[in-house]
Amino acid sequence: MAGYGEPGWLNPQTDPHAATQEAETGGTIKAPPPTNNDEGGKGSWTLVALSFADFGLAVMMGGLGVLTLIEVHNRKSTKDISEPFLAAYMIMFATLLFSYEFMWWMPAPGINKSLRRNFGFMYGLRGKGLYLIFVAFLCLGLGKDASVRELNWATGIAYLIVGCLHILVVCSYPEVAIQYVAPSAGLTADDPENVV
Repeated sequence: MAGYGEPGWLNPQTDPHAATQEAETGGTIKAPPPTNNDEGGKGSWTLVALSFADFGLAVMMGGLGVLTLIEVHNRKSTKDISEPFLAAYMIMFATLLFSYEFMWWMPAPGINKSLRRNFGFMYGLRGKGLYLIFVAFLCLGLGKDASVRELNWATGIAYLIVGCLHILVVCSYPEVAIQYVAPSAGLTADDPENVV
């Protein structure tokens, strides 16, 4: 059982409804043999490319948020406050994506435990893909009001494309999606290392 105030799914070892369970197949279905790759448990090149694309998206959106705040500050207009709020959300969403992807490469137990508790949807390719699509529409929502219009459209379209690629990998290439292992550093007291 999880600690007080923590959901059971926070710790995969104690979750009674774990996502991976042994299925009764009657011995007729055999799992494919594990692939031998020398990439440190990062899976295929597809997963590595998606991770680097996510880093690029986070940098684009963070830059867009900062540039939008600078433009709003330089205009000194207080008529429309929605643009600075959207820019602040962009910076927060970019920070969330960047910190998750950073943890996929380097263990950060404290951050991992907090992110898993509050943003568990990021710990799978499908959830991360849907998150990217949601954030794409946040960018595209600025539309004609954006101060940095070209970067705004480029960021929104890039988020939409990469989000759809995440979903495509899950739906069309399940053998690649199965190789994806979310960060797990800091989830158990006896294993502080990242198991990816």
